[in-house]
Amino acid sequence: MVGDELILESQVAQQYAYLKQMGTPDDGGLYCEVLERFLIEKLLLVRARIDSLKVSDEQVEREIERRIQILSAQLGSTEAIVEIYGKPLPLLKQDLRTEVRSQLLAEEMRQKITADVRITPQEVREFFRSIPPDSLPYVPAEVELSQIVFWAKASPSEKESVRARLEQIRQEIIAGKMDFASAARAFSQDLGSARQGGDLGEFKKGQMVPEFERVAFSQPIGEVSPVFESPFGFHILLVESRIGQKARARHILIQPAITEVDVQVAVRQLAELREKILRDSLSFFRAATEFSEDLRTKQTGGRLIDEETGSYRLPLDKLDADLYFVVDALRPGEISEPQPFTARDGRRGARIVWLQRRYPPHRASLELDYERFAEAALQLKKQEVIERWLQRASKNVPVEIRTPVCQEALSYWEKAAEK
Repeated sequence: MVGDELILESQVAQQYAYLKQMGTPDDGGLYCEVLERFLIEKLLLVRARIDSLKVSDEQVEREIERRIQILSAQLGSTEAIVEIYGKPLPLLKQDLRTEVRSQLLAEEMRQKITADVRITPQEVREFFRSIPPDSLPYVPAEVELSQIVFWAKASPSEKESVRARLEQIRQEIIAGKMDFASAARAFSQDLGSARQGGDLGEFKKGQMVPEFERVAFSQPIGEVSPVFESPFGFHILLVESRIGQKARARHILIQPAITEVDVQVAVRQLAELREKILRDSLSFFRAATEFSEDLRTKQTGGRLIDEETGSYRLPLDKLDADLYFVVDALRPGEISEPQPFTARDGRRGARIVWLQRRYPPHRASLELDYERFAEAALQLKKQEVIERWLQRASKNVPVEIRTPVCQEALSYWEKAAEK
């Protein structure tokens, strides 16, 4: 217990098992280290609530989406996430909300504590000099990239065929020849919800794409919706309940097939845009912001970001094979020819890539990696400030450790609270 905040043994055990699975070394103290991380987060959370710090629903939803994207990248697809967790994404997101909100509040407290911490160039140089030369890390080859993506669009005849097929399924449901859940299991291409009879769980306004929400929040409850289109394909929808800004629904999704002809249309359209950029009539940044259909990168002018570090410098060995071979043939400043590709979520399209800068493999240096060392020095300074704050704050919040495994190792937490 940290104040009124409870830490469950199951939470600690789950995180401990995850770290062990990821290869984290354990000399016997890892379990208690995990528990201490929870203690720190809960102490930050308690103080955040005392200080009336807030996080918005939008912040929570963005963080959940970010985590889903990272999981999808690690596992290969959103379907793999659904397979592992055994529930459709909306239900999984619902389970994550309380945890994510608490973690974001703790992070808000961290930021408040370290808001005035700054690092000077002199401190960065001193930090760099404190590292023994033979301990400087070896930095692999890295690149800075931007991209513009056009997704392939299904032909009108293919769309009409899918719409007609889904309308036939709809009529059979209305006629009572099959129930909605059975039809979803048999026909829906949203594999995560199909296993649940099309059940999407409860969702709020703002979670789904606008085309889907317009139907979900207007369709009479208990009636099968007309066929409608979203960026994911064609749907029919059965709203089971709706209260205010929340709804629960089932859907059936069928996606029009994308052919090589459709992909080549995207390639030709992208080739025309590339010509405008090469003629200097349009900058790459502006073209990406206005025309790219990749929502993750268009707001940053097409720039690709390392999802693990948040850096624009991407290790070459982390690029997917198709992108690696495109980049390998470019010199800094060049823009690739349009290339067909398949995204991690299975969508097909075309992209052009601008190689902005290439960093050769090297031993880390202040000249080439100043920002890397500046960030490391800043984080170290912030950590020292956080540790001093924790020493003071732990004296004002009661802490009780009930597991005998860590009572001795973490006894100073309880003693600090007693003092």
